[in-house]
Amino acid sequence: MAREIIYRLSNPGYTIYHRAALGGLAATIRAWGENKPLGIDATLQRDQVRLAWVDDLSDQEALRRIIEASFKLTDEKLIDLPGQGIRADQDGLRLAIHNGIVGTFLQHNKMRPSVEKTARKIELKFDGADTGEIFTYKAVDSYAHQKAQKTGLLEAKQKGALPATAAIPQWMMPGATGGAEDLDGSAEEVFLLMFLIVGCSIFLLRPRSYKEKAQSCLVVPDVIDLMAFASNLHRIASAGAEFKRFSHTYLGRVVGGAEEAALRFLIDLNADDIVQGERCVSGCAVVAMGKVAWDANQINRSLIAKVKGDYPEMNVFREAYRYLGQSKTIKLKDGQSFAVPNSPIPELVAANLAAERHWCSNFRELVSDKKDFERMSFFKGGLKAMKDAIKDADDQAIIRVFHDAWRLTMSNIYERAKRENLKDPDGLIQVEREKIRNAILRAKNAELLAGWFLRFCADSTREGGVLKTMQQEGERIRLFIFNPRNVDRFQNLCLFALVSYAGKDKTETKGEN
Repeated sequence: MAREIIYRLSNPGYTIYHRAALGGLAATIRAWGENKPLGIDATLQRDQVRLAWVDDLSDQEALRRIIEASFKLTDEKLIDLPGQGIRADQDGLRLAIHNGIVGTFLQHNKMRPSVEKTARKIELKFDGADTGEIFTYKAVDSYAHQKAQKTGLLEAKQKGALPATAAIPQWMMPGATGGAEDLDGSAEEVFLLMFLIVGCSIFLLRPRSYKEKAQSCLVVPDVIDLMAFASNLHRIASAGAEFKRFSHTYLGRVVGGAEEAALRFLIDLNADDIVQGERCVSGCAVVAMGKVAWDANQINRSLIAKVKGDYPEMNVFREAYRYLGQSKTIKLKDGQSFAVPNSPIPELVAANLAAERHWCSNFRELVSDKKDFERMSFFKGGLKAMKDAIKDADDQAIIRVFHDAWRLTMSNIYERAKRENLKDPDGLIQVEREKIRNAILRAKNAELLAGWFLRFCADSTREGGVLKTMQQEGERIRLFIFNPRNVDRFQNLCLFALVSYAGKDKTETKGEN
């Protein structure tokens, strides 16, 4: 071999973008298997990748062959990245990634030219439905990665040799802009960064409340094991009975927030490694892309956040993700469909964890409107699973006591309805739930909220007694509820407890006290 390039994860000059790109290159090499580009040798280790080529092959021709094998198009003119391991029958996943790429890496028409002026339509079927739903995409005839466009790597004037330095255009690192001078790097570095598009995971953003309308986001993994990363990236796409994943479909790539996308990706990517006690990434950066007030012409970075590989209450998000994370479709007037998150809860929990806030922070915003509060009844199974996943002892105590008090309150209502021959006890319970919600929301300080909570617990028992659970957890609860620093957390926990109750049904609750 006349020429070789070795990329090492331990390179001190590498950023998270370089390590993610190296993960993308590793995944691409893994996808080649024994069918490597003619004249190219590629070897993969946990901490490095080696590319080499034969004596009679120029450097530029070697790069062309690697590029041709790495960046492709389907017959339907959808972007095809072999390194991501997407099967030919996974139209939905490929469509989501294609549309996300067009809104991030390749947002400018010159980076993905097409002779077709109108969007193509594609039919997707969900959950075994007999009829499909119509989505659209922009077909492309080629894209910048296939030509190393505007980098200088493959310019004819180099006569087969690589230049000493090459340019880093915006299509290579979305949102990156040069200052007085363009961004550049060594030819080897720039070639590596071309694979960032493979190493990143792309999601479609449908936010509940963003100041700027974000449209897509990139999850940039901080790769620490190339072989495991390449393997797990392929497993996400090929999820089945053996390796359960949730982000391997079109709807699985539609999220409410950037932090939610990051945690989804990390959970799916690390699912098998957690069992083995090892991980292939240490965390990630997430970049939301959308229109901003100061630039109406192009899509810019609207949010950048760092997300760790794990959090103390990660299981709360995991359960929210599992039960409430699947998106739903809305059919538009023109017959096309639009996907939106089924629930805002995973977005909220993920944003809280990423910002090192309590997992339930700002939950009141999800139930402050009566209609939103009533919709929470559709999420009972997921809310209960979240509740069961909580590790914090104070959170557990507050929710457990609240649930016991609410169960006895409902029992009292049923007894009263029977005693007074009232016809609609369920309606009375709904009225009481609304009264409790309003009382919690109106309590503006720790003293008022603690006073209401203690009255609520006492009133639920016969003759104002003490709940058994309050007797068991009394000291912990008193220290928590009377601490002014806990008032926001306490209020959010009470609201969460109110909507997450999924205990005994009404037939079991009648007459209990």
